Amino acid sequence: MTRALVGAALLVVFATVLPPAAPAGPPGWTGNRLAQGWRDLSPKERGEALRNYERFQKMPPDQRREVERNYDRWQTLPRREKERLRSNYQRYRDLPPEERRRYDRRSYD
Repeated sequence: MTRALVGAALLVVFATVLPPAAPAGPPGWTGNRLAQGWRDLSPKERGEALRNYERFQKMPPDQRREVERNYDRWQTLPRREKERLRSNYQRYRDLPPEERRRYDRRSYD
């Protein structure tokens, strides 16, 4: 149950929070660590994981399957590719808001 809860929370983070052209990585990820289990999460992270899990549970089945496919794809990436994507995502997150909006508009065009 705990592992499924954390996994589902991460699925939601990876698939719904990120802009389409941005690489995957949880919001606020600093590159220092990713929690390995429920006990590794801070109380704030646990609350966020629970909210994400609840959002995941409310998604239509087809959207949940897409989230799961995205997560499975993420899991199969080599470590170096994940690091590259996290780095790209962090650079995106560090952009000033206006530049990020321009990037987002360009991604949807």
